Amino acid sequence: MKKIILKKGKSEALRRFHPWIFSGAIATMDKEIREGDIVFISTEQDKIIATGFYSDASIAVRILSFSETVIDTDFWNEKLKSAFQARQAMGLIDNTSTNCFRLVHAEGDGLSGLIIDF
Repeated sequence: MKKIILKKGKSEALRRFHPWIFSGAIATMDKEIREGDIVFISTEQDKIIATGFYSDASIAVRILSFSETVIDTDFWNEKLKSAFQARQAMGLIDNTSTNCFRLVHAEGDGLSGLIIDF
């Protein structure tokens, strides 16, 4: 897996579950990392503490998991199922009073940067 190593002290925000890594927090990164790639995030001591996807922007990584996680079909299915069940518990699924709602609300559903409206 491709990896990004953070500068000293920059992993503290992840330990507090902040869902973004800004470009200025990156010490080094594998040269073959491209826009949209899934990457592991490591502390300055090279300990993997998160998994996310890379963007060549000021928000360089959006976190998908605060651990070393394989991002595969099962990961996405579980996240979407969880979001659906939360909306169901809120009474939004099959609600006769409305025909629209936010199915996935990015960081709130653990899917940083992703919005799905129904």
